[in-house]
Amino acid sequence: MNNRGIALLMGLVLLAALSLLALMATNGMLLQQRMSANYGERSVALAHATRAAAAALSWLYSRTDFEREADCVMDCQLPFAIHAPGRLPRNPEFESAAWWQSNAQAAGVHPLSGEPLAAPEPDPPRWVMEEIGYLPLDASATGPSAAGIGYYRVLARGHGASPGSIAVTESIVARPWQGEFEPLPYPPDSPRAGFCLQFSGELPCGTQAWRQRR
Repeated sequence: MNNRGIALLMGLVLLAALSLLALMATNGMLLQQRMSANYGERSVALAHATRAAAAALSWLYSRTDFEREADCVMDCQLPFAIHAPGRLPRNPEFESAAWWQSNAQAAGVHPLSGEPLAAPEPDPPRWVMEEIGYLPLDASATGPSAAGIGYYRVLARGHGASPGSIAVTESIVARPWQGEFEPLPYPPDSPRAGFCLQFSGELPCGTQAWRQRR
């Protein structure tokens, strides 16, 4: 009788241990699934922000020389959708969706006409840009002709399916002005890299720095 009781007790202990192990394994799987889903959402949000930043660069490279006042260093007449220095928030990752909708340009929409350039989206990724400085160049310097280099801060925001999956990126971009080169068409019909290839690496052009702020 005692042997049967001991066997029953051991069986209950083993059953409890197995149940605990199964519960821990289930919780671990659920945690991994949540982590995987969160990672996927963050990846989607970052991809959307990257698309918005690419749209901003396409717009910047398509602007013609007459849209920016020649030899102007500060408070210049800047192309549409490009803000003067100091106009954008220092911490855009903390700005609300309403701020981005009011102040930023939607990717896939023409900044001037508002015409859709792709299939409409309910809440498209967005970009906003400001000129942070302008460096005049020596007119006697050899190489591709340009009067100066403008430096720009490009902020881009994208999101995933869930409300909290937001990515905000910041890029510093260089763009030569007033010279013997051709702007890109807009909407773009060729790779953006074609604009900077005109300078053969002799002038700063393109993304100089990048970081993800959120």
